[in-house]
Amino acid sequence: MPTPDIDRAIAFTKLMHAFQRVERVIHVPGEDRWENDVEHSYLLAMLGWYLVDSLALDLDRNAVLRYALVHDLVEIYAGDTYAYTDDEDATRSKPAREHDAQERIRREFPEFSDLHRTIERYEERADSESRFVYRLDKLIPVITIYIQEGRTWKQKNLAFDRVVRNKRERIDDESEIRTLFEQIVSLIDTDRAKYFNE
Repeated sequence: MPTPDIDRAIAFTKLMHAFQRVERVIHVPGEDRWENDVEHSYLLAMLGWYLVDSLALDLDRNAVLRYALVHDLVEIYAGDTYAYTDDEDATRSKPAREHDAQERIRREFPEFSDLHRTIERYEERADSESRFVYRLDKLIPVITIYIQEGRTWKQKNLAFDRVVRNKRERIDDESEIRTLFEQIVSLIDTDRAKYFNE
């Protein structure tokens, strides 16, 4: 058994604090600041756990939790790429930036082999759990912005059709997540002006 090393524990804690500094383009409900990647990942893990349990889904909840916790970890070094950016270079370079970031984390923490395997399996959508987390990750911003009556969509001047099209392309099957997405789209569609500048 390896000997505990406080220097490595400190180094990993610093990495997690760097993760907390990655801002996303979505407001924290009730606050005048952007959500960070740690808050988003925790919400994804908890909502995923809730859905797996409450819907009695045939998924490994521990795998769901691990995928949710690591799904954006590469953004520590790659940064968050806004889903609706008009910056084609940012969109085009995203896979390479995220791959380089993943390799950097692997070099910095070679002893954390389970982390690296989990990131790889998530990126590959290697199983039902990783695909579930991927789809849920696309739904959560819609729920959060809905709760805030469209605050981010209005601020970014996004159109209803663009948001729905973007999400439907990513939540692309007849899963429970797609059912939830279509339900919230119906709620928004009854009063689009409340959520969008339309």
